[in-house]
Amino acid sequence: MIVKEFINLLRTRFSSGAIAELSWVLAGQSVTVILSFIIIKIISGLGSDIFGIYALVLTIAAFLGLLFGSVQQGFLRFYYHFLNLDSGYVFVKLFFRFIGKSTLLFLLLFSVCAILLSSVFNSYSFLFLMFAGFFIVFSKLSEFFNSLLNLIRRRKENSILQTLEKTSLISALLVFIHFNRLNLLNIFIAFSLIAFSFFILKYFFFNKFVSAVNEQSEENNEKVEKEIKVKVYYYVLPFFIWSVAGWLQMNGEKWIINGYLSVSDVGVYAIMIAIVNALIVLPNNIFSEFITPIIFKQFSDLSKKDNMNAGYFYIKLNVAAVSIVSFVSVILTFSFGKQLILLISNAEYITHYTMLPFLAIGIGMFYVGQAYTLLGLSLNKPKIYLLPKISSGILSIILNILLISNFGLIGVVYSTCIIGIFYLIYIIAVNNSLKKQFN
Repeated sequence: MIVKEFINLLRTRFSSGAIAELSWVLAGQSVTVILSFIIIKIISGLGSDIFGIYALVLTIAAFLGLLFGSVQQGFLRFYYHFLNLDSGYVFVKLFFRFIGKSTLLFLLLFSVCAILLSSVFNSYSFLFLMFAGFFIVFSKLSEFFNSLLNLIRRRKENSILQTLEKTSLISALLVFIHFNRLNLLNIFIAFSLIAFSFFILKYFFFNKFVSAVNEQSEENNEKVEKEIKVKVYYYVLPFFIWSVAGWLQMNGEKWIINGYLSVSDVGVYAIMIAIVNALIVLPNNIFSEFITPIIFKQFSDLSKKDNMNAGYFYIKLNVAAVSIVSFVSVILTFSFGKQLILLISNAEYITHYTMLPFLAIGIGMFYVGQAYTLLGLSLNKPKIYLLPKISSGILSIILNILLISNFGLIGVVYSTCIIGIFYLIYIIAVNNSLKKQFN
């Protein structure tokens, strides 16, 4: 009876158009996950040590992604707000200006690092380091525009573009295999060129639609720009701090494993994390990308209580979805952990397959906590999550150093579960305090 009532409630909240959009997101992301596993299968075949290096490069990409993600949060939160004020064109223009300058800065930074590091570490060539840096920058920019296309409800086009991008990556890998040229240097050269191409394509695609929406607000005046900068700056600033703490928690352990164990152990661990991400993180991102713009739109005017109540319903729906996905993931990894690892890699990576369900438990609890943070973000109170984020990041590094150095790779499981419990409880406590203030 409860399930039936919940389904009827969903039908009243979501229009047929919204359900169709979600279907496109689910279909596109499902195909993308499958194609991503094919990419992992091919690259992991080069050996766990090579895949470990690839995984470490991805951790740097993840850090840059968090920085761009901070800006993305500001764009998602205030796009409809300034659109309603007929300032959408100015708002988008300012963000594009920031992205352009940031991209040039990061490209220059990675080029300089490539020159310096290649002269110090003879095992890595200048070309390898430079194209690894280019791949990091352009892959994150391409992902950034995925969220922007979802924001303006171009989910069908976004799903098609993402599928084409992954297909292009696989095609490049197959060409290298055919000519016996599959190595990390060639992989990063091809991947960076493909990421750059799709970043440009998505940029023009997004700009085409957003320009049409904002034609009425082409007047660019200093007063509007200043208002946007101040409002967005104070909203986004906590996310930059979060990005460091979040990276330490979600990626720092790979560098600790590399330091105390080996790059081969990084590769083994990276395969398991790829599985957990596919089962928990990607479904969470799919639903979050779909529902976050809807939530922020409901909270765009905090004086409208009915809209806020609807937004809070979507927040609870998001939490329920992440909880269910996490529970199912734990069951799947407990029952078929070894088979899942063999499916996307080979027998070289199954040495610690029993860790999988426990990694799913820890990461699942963390992402349930993340789902709860939409409440504070919607109420323009991102700063209330600074202490939980920073505490989790610092505690994660301390625990990983202590536990990995003493227990080996299994130590990261203990750390992940402890941090997941700590973060979830902390966020719930913060949200309860926030709800009392607004009530």
